[in-house]
Amino acid sequence: MPISLVKAHRILASLLLIFIITHLLIHLTALGGTNLHIKILSLARYFYLNAIIEPILILSLVAQVIIGFMLLKRRWKQKDKGFWGWVQILSGAFLGYFLVMHSSAALITRYYIGLDTNFYWVAGTLNIGILPYFFTPYYFLAVFSLFSHLAAAIHFGWPEKAKVIAPMAMVIGAMIGVLIIMAFNGSLYDIDIPPQYREYFQDFYSQ
Repeated sequence: MPISLVKAHRILASLLLIFIITHLLIHLTALGGTNLHIKILSLARYFYLNAIIEPILILSLVAQVIIGFMLLKRRWKQKDKGFWGWVQILSGAFLGYFLVMHSSAALITRYYIGLDTNFYWVAGTLNIGILPYFFTPYYFLAVFSLFSHLAAAIHFGWPEKAKVIAPMAMVIGAMIGVLIIMAFNGSLYDIDIPPQYREYFQDFYSQ
């Protein structure tokens, strides 16, 4: 019997969620400084940036986005979506957009341009020229959309507990989004972007 789209979406979500939550926790270590984040990120990369795990993650991501788009189209056609239906649609759409854009940018930067996608790659988007005007809401909405999508899943899959847990998930997502942005935009400590990263972003800001 073929696996349903919903079940496939949940299985892939469980796999990817482990990586994404770990990734967010690593980003939160930047609250303790640039060196701490770079050190923890380097350690984590031994586990997911290798010839076995990375291709699995990429294929899972591609499959999840495709399946998610198919489910989004199905959900869009339904009537009386309600608040949580719209949360599921909008958060899923933005999350899919972000995962495609962010992952492809990271892969191109790392493997084609040859620049390490470390702390300074993210910090550059939040500190150089006009980039923060786009990337501040971009990163915040990515984190908020992740937790909002989880909140919608809780609402539909665990209704007896959803009234408290679902809104709480969205609040936590907003807080984590703000903390990550503060860790990378220089709000907590001075950030000196290396020349190679400034050169990388030179087309996006005035000299």
